[in-house]
Amino acid sequence: MNNTRQNRKVVNIALAILLAFVLWFYVINVENPTGTATLRDLSVEIQGEEVLEDADLMVTDIDPDVMNLKVTGKKKTLMKLDKKNVSLVVDVSSITEPGEYELSVKTVYPAHVNTDNVSVSGWKEMQATVTVAEKKTKTISVRGEFIGTNAENCMAGTVTTQPAELKLTGPEEGLARIAYAQAQVGGDSVSSTISQKVPVVFMDENGVPVGDLENITSNATEVEITVPVRQVVKIPLEVTFQDGGGATAGDVSCKIKPAYVTVEAEPGADIPASINLGTIDLGQVYGDTSYSFPILLPDDVTPWGTIGYASVSVSIDKLTSRQLATHNIELTNVPEGYTAELVSSELYVWVRGIPGQVNKLKSADISVNVDLSDVKPGNGLLRVPAVVSLKEDAKDIGVIGTNYSVALHLTRT
Repeated sequence: MNNTRQNRKVVNIALAILLAFVLWFYVINVENPTGTATLRDLSVEIQGEEVLEDADLMVTDIDPDVMNLKVTGKKKTLMKLDKKNVSLVVDVSSITEPGEYELSVKTVYPAHVNTDNVSVSGWKEMQATVTVAEKKTKTISVRGEFIGTNAENCMAGTVTTQPAELKLTGPEEGLARIAYAQAQVGGDSVSSTISQKVPVVFMDENGVPVGDLENITSNATEVEITVPVRQVVKIPLEVTFQDGGGATAGDVSCKIKPAYVTVEAEPGADIPASINLGTIDLGQVYGDTSYSFPILLPDDVTPWGTIGYASVSVSIDKLTSRQLATHNIELTNVPEGYTAELVSSELYVWVRGIPGQVNKLKSADISVNVDLSDVKPGNGLLRVPAVVSLKEDAKDIGVIGTNYSVALHLTRT
């Protein structure tokens, strides 16, 4: 009895469903009443951008860029519409200069839909504001950077990228924010050359990544970055000091930059323990002085990186320097038949040595000899080299410089 009732209930439900379907089918296909449907979140597409490109213009913004479309039509037609086959477009082909434009949003239906059977409800609201800007181009450099660590006795060289420059396209305001592109590659204890393709990051002039890149396009978003890595040896740089002016090498404070030069550790190369830049005559050093020396390597040694010049800073701060004026000037070997007369009766001389000794030195302790044997006779003003010397008991003191001279008149008697 219960089974009979259960079976009858199932049959009744099936008949009800079938009746509902038949009724729905009749209404849709025979009666086909008018109804309304809403398609939500349709993207607004741009049409005619190629015309803007020919005029060096571009769309930078569209508001709104997503819309809900409310359509009215026959039910049978509305059933054929959905988000996948209905499009919203804005035609910008008529725009000829930068600015903001209020444009109508057009509806594009699928080909199998009879557009006479459907219409847009609230079509006055189907408007979008399109912003058009002048399209500019900008070329920026790509800066490669190695952010890893070197293996022992290895060093990474100059990083290169391919391409070395990128061409950007976009509105002028956006391009102005981008200063260069950065490409980085890393690794721990790297002992061999790295070469791989990596994405670039666009940076501003302060080295900060540019966040909003909307409307900016680049001819490449990745570059091939190469980091040469070699086994290297660091050779210290040095200079030789020639005693003079009361100073010896032990009195000198010296700083060399760079302190060493890096060379490749190629098999069989005769790598020197150090490289001597040259000789500095302390007799010509008056005070704190800087020199520039070229870094010269042996022929069979290959530099790693650029080898240029080394800066040598010399300071003799352990001794005291002093300038004195002496009147003890002797003219010797005056040409026969001529008279020599000094323009000035004094000569200023620099001396250097232990502070106590230098402070005790007097002008009378300095003598100057002017040898006129090589002077060609003739009237007029002459400048003749002078040799400066100190008294024999002036210990731990020296004369600074050798280019002393005096001015004199040589006249015929």
